[in-house]
Amino acid sequence: MIYVKDHKQYDMFSPFEHLGPKRLALLESSWAHLFREEILHRLPVKKLFHLFDDGKGRPTKELHAMLGLVLLHQMEDLTDDQAIRQYALNIEWHYALNI
Repeated sequence: MIYVKDHKQYDMFSPFEHLGPKRLALLESSWAHLFREEILHRLPVKKLFHLFDDGKGRPTKELHAMLGLVLLHQMEDLTDDQAIRQYALNIEWHYALNI
């Protein structure tokens, strides 16, 4: 099963409101907001659909987030382990990738 989130649709509840207004304002003024609003939903995830079988296997991770992860991994020139750590722990990456 292919999992693709519609990033143009707004969340009913913001997953980042627990950060408070100051921290949220910092995120919204950073590169992460630009990535989330302008780049994430334009990633060509449909080109990957032919690689997955709809009837076999487990569901994919959200494909926009995975392509965004690869893009950030290359942009930051990180090792695989560093990229995994950023994906798991960095709030800016969570915000940018909408996870």
